[in-house]
Amino acid sequence: MKPHFSLTQYKTFDLAAFAVILIVVEALISLASSKWFPEQLYTVSAVAGVTAIVMVRWKWFGAIHAVIGALVLCVVFKSSLQQYLIYCVGNLLGVAGIFIVKLMREERMRKNALLAILYGLGVQVLMQTGRALMALILGYGIKNSIAFFATDSLSLIFTALIVFVASRQDGMLEEQVHYIRRLQEAEAAKADTNN
Repeated sequence: MKPHFSLTQYKTFDLAAFAVILIVVEALISLASSKWFPEQLYTVSAVAGVTAIVMVRWKWFGAIHAVIGALVLCVVFKSSLQQYLIYCVGNLLGVAGIFIVKLMREERMRKNALLAILYGLGVQVLMQTGRALMALILGYGIKNSIAFFATDSLSLIFTALIVFVASRQDGMLEEQVHYIRRLQEAEAAKADTNN
């Protein structure tokens, strides 16, 4: 007999797994950038890519990953309180990507890699915009606010790659209740043909 998990258990495990992946990857990227390449002007981040995937899977729970990614970066870089605010609060604007999913329709996005990539890029730009707006609110000025777009431009490519790869994996870029239902229906249909 196969063990079954409740939807809550599955959701908790899934969200935790993506959080662990994000923490490890973002910590490694941030450490590499702060210790090995401190003179580089550009940064790379996996936060938007992972958050984009989680938002398709579990909607608003993606906000947790947006903040976790910001916290990891700030801890590694020993950021000031203002920088914590800029990244943690700013990243939350990326959660508006849920509306991009609704606009594009998740099923079309799963079947069309270009739409999936555009969605990921949208989440990245929303996060950069959120950080820039927070920096303006905290008095950093226009030049410093625009820097959030310039210095994080390589993350656009990284996010596009993450979301593209996710879109090619069955069930990865899919609302998980729908995915579970689809698997159960396929299993039931297979059982019917075997009987």
